Amino acid sequence: MDKKIGPTFAMLRENKALTLKDATAGEFSIAQLSKFERGESNLSIDKFVKVLKNTQIDLDEFQDMYENYQFSEDYFFHNDLGAARRIGDLNKMKKWLNYWTEQVKKEPQKKFNRLNQAAVQISLQETAGLSIESGSLEYIVTYLDKVSQWSRYELFIFSIVQNYLDDNMLKHYGHQVFEMANFYQNIHLNQQMVLRTMLKLVDTWLDRHNLPQALNYLNYVKNIGIKIDFFDEAITYRYQEARYRYLLGHKDSKLVMYDCVHDLEKYGYSIEAEILYKEIEKL
Repeated sequence: MDKKIGPTFAMLRENKALTLKDATAGEFSIAQLSKFERGESNLSIDKFVKVLKNTQIDLDEFQDMYENYQFSEDYFFHNDLGAARRIGDLNKMKKWLNYWTEQVKKEPQKKFNRLNQAAVQISLQETAGLSIESGSLEYIVTYLDKVSQWSRYELFIFSIVQNYLDDNMLKHYGHQVFEMANFYQNIHLNQQMVLRTMLKLVDTWLDRHNLPQALNYLNYVKNIGIKIDFFDEAITYRYQEARYRYLLGHKDSKLVMYDCVHDLEKYGYSIEAEILYKEIEKL
């Protein structure tokens, strides 16, 4: 299957406010569908037909979205780069960097080509352990400062640069995310992106050993009004909450962190699990 089929299906499912559980209807694993939606694995034709039926998506409707809906290209890029960042896939990042560099050459007037190029460049340098090019970082931050109402795209590029922002900027932008009530209330996909962004903020504050700020965002996730029924985000929340408690001095919380990693392994996220294992061992 084309790797864009899964992300396209995800858009249609989430626009209907249906969960992964709704789509699988207990007929196969949620984790398998989640990986399919991120373009990381395929579904058999039989299972794909089942999820279309379970979500009441006609094949014609799906085909129209796949062939004609421009957002699917952007959505695929965001998810593909996100997956590459999670597992440290430098080759995939290099391919995207080459792609966006060519787009900048072809259409230099389009700022999103340059923004995407900068986002991939930072991702590649960060993953490779290199110094971040200040020009790319400044370009993205300048753009974010000019946008009064963030959408999915702003969340996407913010998640890439947030580790390199100072505490004051991180607080400012974090507040911007929390204030996006109108943005996340109606569309399921937006809810997931807001959750991911907030959990990444928790991770960043914990890395900086700023426990009060980490707790703020853990509480935001609890009280923001979004049900955590996404597989990845549910495990990430449990893991970060346990990590916070561990840093507070509750050493038994390390067992909860290991349980989260075991769950990732159980559902096929072996690379992500290995990364977290290494993080736990460093504590």
